Amino acid sequence: MMQIRARNRLLMWKSIVAARRVCGSADNESWAWVIPLKAGNFRIRAFDVRRELLANADDLWDGNLSIVHDEFVATIDEVDDAVRRAGVDPEELDAPWKCDFPL
Repeated sequence: MMQIRARNRLLMWKSIVAARRVCGSADNESWAWVIPLKAGNFRIRAFDVRRELLANADDLWDGNLSIVHDEFVATIDEVDDAVRRAGVDPEELDAPWKCDFPL
């Protein structure tokens, strides 16, 4: 289950949470994030990005990210399972800067 501080960021502050995920390629890094949406639902996305883009501080955008999971859930209670499907332990979710989230 996600930590209370992650849940609070999503519900009270309407801010994203993120976590690193295991990547299948040694050339890439990978993260998952949960995005609270205005309608009250949540979007869970996971992506891989080439390390060279991160190292060179190039601009990252959907065109140079490999989206490996993209799901919408209606309630906060559904987020944990969706995050697991994206390849992340919900307990790892936290503020983006705590996992070097690049976006």
